[in-house]
Amino acid sequence: MRWMKVFAIALLVAPSVTLFSVGCQVSSVWGGEAVPSPFLLFSPTNATPIAPGESAQPLAISPSATVIFLPLEETVRPSLSPLPCELAAAGNPLDVTIPDDTPIEPGQRFIKTWRLVNRGACVWDGTYSVIWISGDNLAPFTAYPLPTRVLPGETVDISIEMMAPPWQGRYTSYWMLRSPSGKLFGLGPSGSAPFWVRIQVPALDTATLLPAPTLSPTPIAQEGQITLTVSQGIHLSDLTLHQDLSEVDFWVERSAGGMVLSPQYEAQWGVFPFAETPTIGRCLELTRETAPIPLQGELFFPSLCVRSTDGAVAFFEVVRVDEEQGMVDIHYIRWRTP
Repeated sequence: MRWMKVFAIALLVAPSVTLFSVGCQVSSVWGGEAVPSPFLLFSPTNATPIAPGESAQPLAISPSATVIFLPLEETVRPSLSPLPCELAAAGNPLDVTIPDDTPIEPGQRFIKTWRLVNRGACVWDGTYSVIWISGDNLAPFTAYPLPTRVLPGETVDISIEMMAPPWQGRYTSYWMLRSPSGKLFGLGPSGSAPFWVRIQVPALDTATLLPAPTLSPTPIAQEGQITLTVSQGIHLSDLTLHQDLSEVDFWVERSAGGMVLSPQYEAQWGVFPFAETPTIGRCLELTRETAPIPLQGELFFPSLCVRSTDGAVAFFEVVRVDEEQGMVDIHYIRWRTP
């Protein structure tokens, strides 16, 4: 016989009644006789077992019983937490270029490429960026926007041009992604693991060693903090501030892209991409650039070695930039001869 589909189950709660629900097209044995499943079976919790040959008697249901109807066609499923937007995974391979401990000659430029997969629920676009978070930053900037839109499940190759330091050693640079809301995320189940580049820089040949500066007597380091405003500059030799462009080595001004720190009269600067405290020797090796230094957003690398045309050398670390007020706070270390 074909049984009709049951659309509701009655759940009855009474002091001495237990309810058993039976699915469609399933039979149960009740008192030795097959009972079609579309009917509800009740059994008192303290009932006496039915002896063979006896028939089951209808059970009285308490008037106070509570009846709840639940449609059988609805399937109760556990709620699943939605995927976050900030979730990435390693591609295959993760290190497209420059595997760990690749030897790179001192001062040589190279391009590091990571392959990442968007495992989150949101589209990555140009408002997402890859940023340096710790270790040795071998790139000229600390943040780069993603090069293309990446849909959930898609793969993207992120390439950054970097440069090996001029000194022998092992260097590791750690990076993560950043969402438009400012949240950092990377690899792993929780998205908290960074990805990195690690290189080995061999020693320079004796014939190609950079000339070491002759410093006599030993210079004294002077440390402090200054605040520069737009249309103001600093004279490195005595760390004085001036609003006359002809009297300064570095000048703060506004450009089309925001605030910049502009070298004057062939003053030089160089990025200092290491976590350690600089020495005057290293700063002298790095001071080669003469282009304006951008101060807006995260496109500015905050650690610089600077040098004036009259030989003054200093280390600048930008602490804060307030574009609205036109101000920049700089922590400095300046070396002077006693």
